[in-house]
Amino acid sequence: MIQGIYLDNSMAARPSDRAVSQMLPFLTDMWGSPSSPHLKGQELFPAITESYKAIYALLGAKESDDFILTSCGAEGINQVILSCFYNVTRISGKNQLVTSHIDEAPAIMAMGRLETMGCVCKMAEAAPSGMITAQAIADTITPRTALISLSWANALTGVINPVAEIARICKERGILFHLDATHVLGKLFFDLEEVGADYITFNGDQLHAPKGTGGLYIKAGVKCAPLILGGSEQAGYRGGSLNVPGLVALGAAAQEALESRDFVCTEIARLRDKLENGVVEAYPEASTYFQEQDRLPNCTILTFPGIANEALLYALNRKKVFASIGGGSLQQAGLILKACGINETLAQTALSFSLSRETTEEEIDNAIEIIADAAKRLSKLRISESN
Repeated sequence: MIQGIYLDNSMAARPSDRAVSQMLPFLTDMWGSPSSPHLKGQELFPAITESYKAIYALLGAKESDDFILTSCGAEGINQVILSCFYNVTRISGKNQLVTSHIDEAPAIMAMGRLETMGCVCKMAEAAPSGMITAQAIADTITPRTALISLSWANALTGVINPVAEIARICKERGILFHLDATHVLGKLFFDLEEVGADYITFNGDQLHAPKGTGGLYIKAGVKCAPLILGGSEQAGYRGGSLNVPGLVALGAAAQEALESRDFVCTEIARLRDKLENGVVEAYPEASTYFQEQDRLPNCTILTFPGIANEALLYALNRKKVFASIGGGSLQQAGLILKACGINETLAQTALSFSLSRETTEEEIDNAIEIIADAAKRLSKLRISESN
């Protein structure tokens, strides 16, 4: 197994030992279907109930709210957007959907698909602060807007959007509001009532749950059409047998995330700051962005002028320091900074680092030294080649 300093937790975090160990009996011994009326199915109910309680507690949800276990956050996002088309657009004619230029691929692509069915996808502009402001949303919506879908916080910059302000605009104008909370859960204190979202989705990977898990929260009284048809499972919201091992693992991860939230918001934030300050002190050409904004406690983005981020990422990879420039379901770091008004050439030198509750001080000390050394080497190489 490759050992290294893992600073790419916005893409995926290591499944926790508790989550894995609690799911194992449901793969080997208690493998029945909860839809079955006999004891082999009924023996699953206590674990299912406790897992749902843990997830509801992490979200701060009420018993009257609905929750769907999904295979990933992307599935939940697609369900929300397609449901809006079925339940709102087809009936009312409101066919405008809004996300942002710096949002993640699932929302942008799902809305893009609906454009072939007569919908219009609009992109709110990011501010120089890295946020999608309430004013930017207000400038984008029209009387035909049906849904606004945003990431609660950006996975690469860590900047948190003013979601409560945006929710108030949505409520005033009768617009559905969806939030992807993947990068916020377990890392931010919030009151769900104040947040005011109609739908919340998240991916289990970043919660230290196994891959193949995710969730969709639906506020009480809000409609949501199923994405996967097939039966009455999960109250008809999602067909197919309930993934009980995944639910149990996600419940365990949710409980751990709630228990460690104070630690992440204090100690991991301190290590994040130490990484930023240490890299800039050791390599003064580097710059940290969005430090004055409300940010996630575990995430930072830095630029290294004159050094292509792909080259630095490769150099760090060889030293087993694992960072990110985006990709996959995430936007490219350079595109995000460019959208925030940062010079394109400088933006393409950006690297994102995301810590987890498992990150240690020793790892941060070593990472600072390795990052600075790699940047110095690449800078010397660039100067040498230019001469």
